[in-house]
Amino acid sequence: MTKSTSILRWIVGSMICLLSGFVHAERPLKILYFQAPADAPEKACIYGAGKMLGETELPRYNFSDNIIIPKGDVLLRFLPQPLAEDAKIPKAAPRVRIPAGWQKILLLVAQDKENPVLPIRVKAINASDGVFGPGSIYMMNLSKIRIGGTVGDKQLDLRPNSIEIIKNPIPGNGFYPTKLYSLATPGARPQRFIKQMWEKNATTRQVLFILPKPPPQHATYYCAPVPEF
Repeated sequence: MTKSTSILRWIVGSMICLLSGFVHAERPLKILYFQAPADAPEKACIYGAGKMLGETELPRYNFSDNIIIPKGDVLLRFLPQPLAEDAKIPKAAPRVRIPAGWQKILLLVAQDKENPVLPIRVKAINASDGVFGPGSIYMMNLSKIRIGGTVGDKQLDLRPNSIEIIKNPIPGNGFYPTKLYSLATPGARPQRFIKQMWEKNATTRQVLFILPKPPPQHATYYCAPVPEF
């Protein structure tokens, strides 16, 4: 092997390592503004790591396409439009911190009428494969009633204003029975809430919102699928 060949191989190897570093230096997130009011903003610009990371729709019913953010501990801030040159991000801009250990992220947007910059607040969910991976259900009980029963092979006892992740309701892909009951007040008779066949797909996460509703139902629900990302 000639000296020039060795140098060429070293350069190629270095480039491959550098490109691999770029690939692994990024991670995806998706965003959803569920139950947005009619006058809610439809777009937002996301800033982090000293630059604008992208402009995104704030979809109402399904999660957005992937938005790529850098690895490491990152503070994301949200603006209604791109900053003018040399302008600073307002201190009141909505923000959310993404820990370094999260490989995949979901962002849930809610209304915040008091924010003068952009009337939203943002909650981050760790959607890394080992925490809330494909085939799992992220259940958010935003109501005042207690939900219990079975989801596939798993037992569920979801108290008001709490969260639970059901990992792999059944071992493989396919349909499975879900039988859930609601308890409006302690000592009351449980009422049937959900009795359906749900489907597990090992490439899709599900986010289930349990939402308050006036009596006699007290609650309803909405499920947002998250395709693999």
